[in-house]
Amino acid sequence: MGDAEVRWARVAPGTLIVATRERAFLASPDAADQPSAFLDPDPGPASLEATAKLLDAAIGAGQRAAPPRQSPPALTPLRWAYRLAGYYHTTHATPRLMAEAERRFAAQGRGGLAAWAGRKVRDEGGHDLLALRDLAALGYDGPALVRAIVPPAPAALVDSFESLVGEDDPVGSVGYAYALERLATTRDGRYLAAVRAVLPEGVDATRCLRVHSATGTDEGHVEDIIAVAASLSHEERERIAAAAYRTTLLAASPPTAAILSEEELALALAPFRILG
Repeated sequence: MGDAEVRWARVAPGTLIVATRERAFLASPDAADQPSAFLDPDPGPASLEATAKLLDAAIGAGQRAAPPRQSPPALTPLRWAYRLAGYYHTTHATPRLMAEAERRFAAQGRGGLAAWAGRKVRDEGGHDLLALRDLAALGYDGPALVRAIVPPAPAALVDSFESLVGEDDPVGSVGYAYALERLATTRDGRYLAAVRAVLPEGVDATRCLRVHSATGTDEGHVEDIIAVAASLSHEERERIAAAAYRTTLLAASPPTAAILSEEELALALAPFRILG
């Protein structure tokens, strides 16, 4: 692939991303309706650089397309426990759904994608237990809490993941994974320190966060997905980019339910306290 390498993906109606090895941009709405008028309709495999630019631009487009959100309430131990319930549900779903994606890719004769999904099953196994250990550190009966409490935003992400895996072509599951893991790499040491600052002294309730942040393994997972997507056809890569866009849009959109007050959180979580 030469310096003129161009890759593209229509991630939503009227939203066309164009990427080279050096940059990515949104094409004009008119061009988005007829990309083949100025781009190779089947460019084939891509470089790692252009693929990374394409997928990151899909995430950026999803963030910009999301309606504005109000500033979230200040983080407290109660709100962190609630977020841990969300971490549990997204991490608990991943091995199960990736195993289904692996089975379906294998049945379709797509060995590379099946191998990738199999790696995800192994890599993500047990991460839900980290969230339960964090809840226990905060003094909660984690298994009972997560059975009763399913925050709506993580539930919507899991529903979307299930839908992508269930499509005739489950390759959108790659885009879902890319979006969540790429976003996780933006949680750096400062974010981790901010969480620790609000927790009770001596309490370690950031195990799950540490794994799903810039300090954990997600950066390597991001690179793995880029390599997989770069090797695929244009159509497959476009579906991955579109799924990354939709996943990011979902994650970045305002909550569909009212944000619980501190008092409401205290009432909701109180039945699961086992300490204090």
